[in-house]
Order: sequence, then C-alpha cells, then structure tokens
Amino acid sequence: MSQGKRWDWRLVAVGVILTLLAVYLAACMSPKTAQVTPTPTKTPRALPQLATATLTPTPAATPDAVLPEATATDAPATETPTPEPTASAIPTATSLPTLAANVCPLTGLEVSDPALLERRPLAIKVQNAALSRPQYGLPKADIVYEHLSEAAITRFTAIYLCQNVGRVGSVRSARFIDLELPAMYKSILAFSGTSPGLYPKFTNADFKERELVQNWGWNSESFFRDTELRKKGVAIEHTLFIDAAKAWQTASRLGINQRQDLQGLSFDPNPPAGGQPATHVRIPYPSRDMVVDWRYDAARGVYLRWTEGKPFVDAASGEQITSTNVIVVYATHVDTDIYEDYPRKNHPSVQIQLWGSGPAVVFRDGQVFEGLWARPKRDDILVFRDSTGQLAMPLKPGNTWIELAPLPGHRWTLKATWDTQE
Repeated sequence: MSQGKRWDWRLVAVGVILTLLAVYLAACMSPKTAQVTPTPTKTPRALPQLATATLTPTPAATPDAVLPEATATDAPATETPTPEPTASAIPTATSLPTLAANVCPLTGLEVSDPALLERRPLAIKVQNAALSRPQYGLPKADIVYEHLSEAAITRFTAIYLCQNVGRVGSVRSARFIDLELPAMYKSILAFSGTSPGLYPKFTNADFKERELVQNWGWNSESFFRDTELRKKGVAIEHTLFIDAAKAWQTASRLGINQRQDLQGLSFDPNPPAGGQPATHVRIPYPSRDMVVDWRYDAARGVYLRWTEGKPFVDAASGEQITSTNVIVVYATHVDTDIYEDYPRKNHPSVQIQLWGSGPAVVFRDGQVFEGLWARPKRDDILVFRDSTGQLAMPLKPGNTWIELAPLPGHRWTLKATWDTQE
C-alpha cells in the first residue's frame, strides 16, 4: 500500500474514533440529547438592508393522533443545500400611505359597505390540483398567494376582507408559508389540517386562537363536504369547502373579529414611470399542469389567468379568473426534514422564507416594473419598492395575485418571463 493511501486510512480511523467518543460523551452528559431534532434549515445570510423578527421554524415532535393527508405527486424530492438570497438595493423607510376610511387597504378600492372593513381578514387554504378545478371563491379574494408546496405542485392561500364571499374551496391542508401569512395580515386562517410534522407548529403558533381547522374540530362549524362531488367519484380530499360568511360569524363568536391595522400597500390608478411592455407573463412552475400564464386584456385593464394552456375559471360563474396586479416574489425556498407524505419520506415540506427582502417583479397596466419586496418585521404586510429601494411601488387599485418563486439554488428554481404577445 502506498504512503498516501496509508495516511488516508489513518485519517478515516481517527475520524471514526473521535465520532464515537463524541457520541459517548454526549450521551453521558445529557440523556435527552438523542431526542433533539436538528434544525431543518439554515437561516439565510443576513441581508444588509433589513433585519427580521421572524424566526426560522424548527421541527417538533410528531403527535401520534394526527394522520397526514394524501398528497399529489409529480417527481421525487431530493435534498439540496440552503440557497443564498441574492443581494439587492438597500430599501429605506418610507411613510405609510394614508387611505380614506372607506377604502380597502388590500385593494385601494372603495368598499360597497364600510362595515366590511370592521372585521378581520380571512385567509383560506385552497387546493390547486387539476381534480379540484374549477375552484370556488377566488374572484372575491383581495390577494391570492400561489406557492410551491411539495412534489412540484402549487397551492393557494386566498385572503378576503373587502368583499362578501360565500363558498370557497376546495379547502386543503396548510403549509409552511401559512405560518407567515396570518401574522402579516392579522388574519383568521381556515384550513383542513396539516401533516404530522407541521402540527405542533400550528398548535403553538402566535395566531392559534385565530385558526379554524376542520380535521381537528377547531371552530369547524363553517366547513362542509360536497356530497354531490363524492357521488361523481371525486376523491374525498377535494370535497371540503367553507362558508366564508359563517367563518366570520365564528370569529365574532370567538371575539376575534375586529378591524385590523393593515397599512403598507401603496395604490395609484396611474402607472409609475419606467415600465416596459409586458402583456404576457409566464410562471413555469415545475408541475406541467400548474404552469401559469397571465395575458393582459387592455379593454378591461386586467390580466387573465391560464393554467396548463387552458382558461382558469371560477366554478360559480364560469368566468375566467382575472387580476389587476400580478407580482412575482422571489424568496429563499428550503426543503425541510418535515415530510408531507409522512410516514413515507419522498416529499419534504418547503419552507418559504418570506422575511427580510428580495427581488420582486410587478405587472400592471400591461407593463412590467422590477423592484424589491420587503417585510422587516413579523407583523408587517409584504410591501413593494422600486429597484433603488427608496420609493414605494404603487399597485393599480384592484385585486392582486402574488406568485412566489424560489431564488437560485433550490431544485425547483424558476424564472418568470414576459413578452408582448397577445
């Protein structure tokens, strides 16, 4: 054996001995050491522009009584290193916009009844699997977040305040991102349940008293099953819906349905200077039946949504879903050691680290504006700045769809594209 190879083996042997010694000493010092679950992610490197009060969640013990829901699959998940956020311009504090008392702080539009603003926002988890389409209630949402879930699929969290809405769904289980959105919008959160690994995070969340959960029987009187869908052979996980009016009644019964401070977003009917034409936006989510296209309708001043090359329609009206603003938000995505298909371990839950700041691309009025998103504190609404970070990026008054996309480094990294095709 050569001298070099003998040194290799010696180094391996020494490493093994040190490892065994460390394990032995740790076991002697603390009998609880072996029960500690490692942190699933590394906190992303501190961005120079903003601090954050949001902590990186860590996994906790799995409760025995909670069973996971079935999860659609597309491709097996693989572990990847934690991606690093890209550096961006340093945003500075700007004064919050002042809105009239009868203007919705989430849309910039006057409300039909000022009493609508005296309640708390309602966030509802909505399925996006092909079998669940068309969905109910999405046109009435003020803001919709679309995000990667697991197995390359996407899911929605729809936020309601400034319009009345009835049936919404189908309703599905919450994901990591739903530990952030209720804090941002001070909202109620309605969902069917969670995977076992996420269960303790939601039961210990700082908004626990605002959770409506069908599977756990937590304030669940506003949920219902569509038995007609079951008769048609639709899988049971796609048949759960919620009556939003009853959900707000539940919140009133619980004493949590008060007006909230939702300042932060800026609105202007006129687009800012510096935009470039963008009448077609494509977000290539990795699952082929969830690739999104938004096409601008100049006559109506809105973007129409297409999925899988087909019009994406509302179940109640049959009309195509539209959005006044479409925003692509790039954020660090991390595969955690929590699995959505537990007890199998094929599909890790994706933590979307929506705190600090990062790149954002805003589409409105058939134009594109590249800038930044920012959320310095846990209870801050996600806001948008220009590329210098100095000025607020105004949205057009109306509804908004926010498309969350991974920063480079994640296995599902994607890049939105746009052009002027009709």
